[in-house]
Amino acid sequence: MTLGNKVKKRHEELGISQSKLAEMTKISQPGISRLENGRYTPSSPLVVVLAKALKISTDELLGMDERRAS
Repeated sequence: MTLGNKVKKRHEELGISQSKLAEMTKISQPGISRLENGRYTPSSPLVVVLAKALKISTDELLGMDERRAS
């Protein structure tokens, strides 16, 4: 699963809109949309901000936990 797919899935699970996630992370709403569609890759500091906003670890957000399991 891509980073964008994970972000979309998680914010939907939490009932957070793209706009609210954008507000929480200081990433523009179009930036969140581009991230979800694979047209934007956030910097490492932004990955940390996204993980905190989505209430998951950076490892989980980046799929590191999936790699360890396989």
